[in-house]
Amino acid sequence: MNSNYMKIRLISIALLMALFCVGAHSQTRDKVRGYGPGNLNPEKVWVFILAGQSNMAGRGKVEAQDTISSPRVLSINENGEIIPAKEPLHFYEPRMKGVGCGLAFGKELLNTVPEDVTILLIPTAVGGSSINQWISNATHRNVTLLSNFREKVEIGKRYGTIKAILWHQGESDAKPDGIQKRQEKLKTLFTEFRNTVGNPSLPILMGELGSYSKTPELFSQMNDQIRLYAASDSFTSVIPTSDFQHIGDRLHINSAGQREMGKRFAREYARKFMQQPVVVLTFDDAVRSHYTVVAPLLKKYHFGGTFFVCDVSQKRPQDTAFYMTWPQISELNRMGLEIGNHTAHHKNVTILSREELQNELRVIEAKCKEYNIPQLVSFAYPGNRSDSLSQVRLKELGYLYGRAGGSRTYIPGKDSPLQIPGHTMTDSERQKERVMTALTGLKPGDFLVLTIHGVPDLQHPDYSTTPELFEEYLKYMQEHNFQVIAMRDLKKYIGPDKMR
Repeated sequence: MNSNYMKIRLISIALLMALFCVGAHSQTRDKVRGYGPGNLNPEKVWVFILAGQSNMAGRGKVEAQDTISSPRVLSINENGEIIPAKEPLHFYEPRMKGVGCGLAFGKELLNTVPEDVTILLIPTAVGGSSINQWISNATHRNVTLLSNFREKVEIGKRYGTIKAILWHQGESDAKPDGIQKRQEKLKTLFTEFRNTVGNPSLPILMGELGSYSKTPELFSQMNDQIRLYAASDSFTSVIPTSDFQHIGDRLHINSAGQREMGKRFAREYARKFMQQPVVVLTFDDAVRSHYTVVAPLLKKYHFGGTFFVCDVSQKRPQDTAFYMTWPQISELNRMGLEIGNHTAHHKNVTILSREELQNELRVIEAKCKEYNIPQLVSFAYPGNRSDSLSQVRLKELGYLYGRAGGSRTYIPGKDSPLQIPGHTMTDSERQKERVMTALTGLKPGDFLVLTIHGVPDLQHPDYSTTPELFEEYLKYMQEHNFQVIAMRDLKKYIGPDKMR
């Protein structure tokens, strides 16, 4: 009796364990299926192929931060199944796997892409592979390079759209013959890559070789060839790596360098191959700090801007120290910055006749002509006061753009170019919150116009912005790859059909 009871107990336990394993396996498969073609919208999946040799595959030490995945950054396993992206992504050389740049690239790119986009990273890099082996479809470390690339491209197409290839390779070819033929080889291989994907203008981003080599002169010459090739192919770009450190072998980039390489790839892709948010910087009233503070900062960050000026000669003598002189305004023009019209006397244009408005504008235009400043095309409504009649009159007088208020983004085609909404920047907590909210909410293709007075504004503290806060905004725009321009440059981003 006891013996039979024990047998029954053992059988029951075995059945329960089997059912548990089946259930667990089913749940695991369900999780994998959760990323399948039926659950991912291919129009919202951006695919990036990671190709090259060991510094693309990754040899850095895997640390905790490298294993934290994001639900919007995916990869594949050796069976071609979709999985959350975690380092190491590459699986071709099990004994040499390490941190690469892929996960860092994906996470950094999330800061730029629309919120409904998922990023799929597909590894194809194999350590030690030469460019000739890629071109000839040789088998290297049990991977037939080009055939494997083609297979992975098909997986990528099944789930989404292939947006770019990240390429890091060249250490194996850093020899006189390989350097001499580098540009020719890159052209051959990249043509094959683009033909495989079916996109002749597919972006390909390349990383330089490290500066820590045992043969630095050869690596430097290889980098020269890489840059020369990129100059000949408008759909490629190169990121620098000279500040990266190695893992101790003077060959492989360490973990910190790999993470930074991923971020640089993402920023460069966003900068060159995505339509970035556009910020228009506008400055009102010809405040002296525009010349002493703002212009040097714009030069430092390589940003554009429009300075809407009134006639400084009309100011009271005791006030002139707070405003730019016409020679200083002229200097802004020579720096490549735009001068715009703000009326001679800061008048409310909605109560002016056509003749009165024309007279206000002509005073500024005459001064600009006297100082060889080009014809003005941009106007800012004093006090942001405008109406449909003032817009008609501005257009008749030859102006293309008019900036008003509104505290929202500019929508070309919906907003008249002579009634462009602007966000006012000041030191007040309310305005700081509004401006930062506007900046952080920008998406590719958005247009934001900022209205700025003195930096600082000593005569009008309520409209002042500290130089420190202003530069904080500039740093944010630079770090997020915004296009920061003058108002006249909107024509580069807006089609003629939306300029009416």
